[in-house]
Amino acid sequence: MAYQHQYRLSDRFTEILAEAADHNRLIQTQENQQFSGALGILTILGLPLGTALGALQVLGDQNPWHLLTATTGALAATAALLTTRYCRLVLTSLRGRPLTDRDN
Repeated sequence: MAYQHQYRLSDRFTEILAEAADHNRLIQTQENQQFSGALGILTILGLPLGTALGALQVLGDQNPWHLLTATTGALAATAALLTTRYCRLVLTSLRGRPLTDRDN
């Protein structure tokens, strides 16, 4: 008991537990950011295409040229979305590094 008191083992054990809890929170935060980033990318890629194809289906359009035009428009909209700051933030969160001035 004197040895534990002399080297403050109970205090050090408490510090180690606090550091482990902090590390666990950091890892959970990073995992949540990556998961949210993946959902953001799916939204950016899927929303324009789903909207275009849904509109064609509702209109009952069977023309392959209209399908090609809608798909091309959706890809153009996706490319435009990929140039926004939001998308850069999403991609950065997937990479797991903070956004810097270079990314702006």
